[in-house]
Amino acid sequence: MSPARRCLVLVLSLAATAAAGQAPPFAKLERQMLELVNRDRAKAKVPPVAWRDDIAAVARAHSLDMKTHGFMAHESPRTGKPKDRLEKAKIAFRGAGENIAVAPGVEKGQQMLMASPKHRENILAARFTHLGIGIHRNDRGWLVITQLFLTPTPEFDIEAVHKQIVEGIAKARLEKGLRRLLEDEELTDRALRHSERAAIQGNYDPKWLKARLDEDKRRWRVHEAQFFLTDNVAEVIHCDVALSRSYDRVGVGVVQSDVRGKTKGALWVTLICGQKK
Repeated sequence: MSPARRCLVLVLSLAATAAAGQAPPFAKLERQMLELVNRDRAKAKVPPVAWRDDIAAVARAHSLDMKTHGFMAHESPRTGKPKDRLEKAKIAFRGAGENIAVAPGVEKGQQMLMASPKHRENILAARFTHLGIGIHRNDRGWLVITQLFLTPTPEFDIEAVHKQIVEGIAKARLEKGLRRLLEDEELTDRALRHSERAAIQGNYDPKWLKARLDEDKRRWRVHEAQFFLTDNVAEVIHCDVALSRSYDRVGVGVVQSDVRGKTKGALWVTLICGQKK
């Protein structure tokens, strides 16, 4: 049987197994290796990585590709680089790292990877929180192993983030002996519209926002805005504008960016503080 035909048969076999709800053929070995990875992370005082089936499916496909076509590399003539494979699988991520090895068993494979500086770096990287492992057995009976580490794109509850910022500012001001800012409907509307605009255009537009705020000059004695592209709401809560004595009203607009765009799911936050006349 030709290599291409053999690959097709194996792919069809794997698809039939998945459709039947059965475990992949080397699932037990993959989970054993996950335990070894987390054992080594624990020794280095690094939090464990969590298993994800969708990442494992990408890793298995790459191990199958290497086994079938007789090569060992992160870049495949058929599927490209690890990031290409993840993107094709529609997996949103901030960062990824791939380890590959051929070994007689998972324990030996893990030892080999830990002995390699670059592979060890992936295994012990605290920034990686999830892992999928794909294993196939080659014609010599050795294991073809792919470990695929991931820093996923965060998924935010926007309403919860909005509430966290408003309540966080109130608490931070109280700790400084400042009065609470009242959330203002108009400022919140302007802030949200500005963040929505920024998420679409890929940048903030202070002139546009100022023009909207100046539409009703009779209402505001002073107003000031500050903008953030962030995952860390603490920097919004503790910014100078939020903790200024000059204001008595606040508006917050929060929008999450496209998880597969260049900002990879970060939050566009517009904070506006003002003082009523």
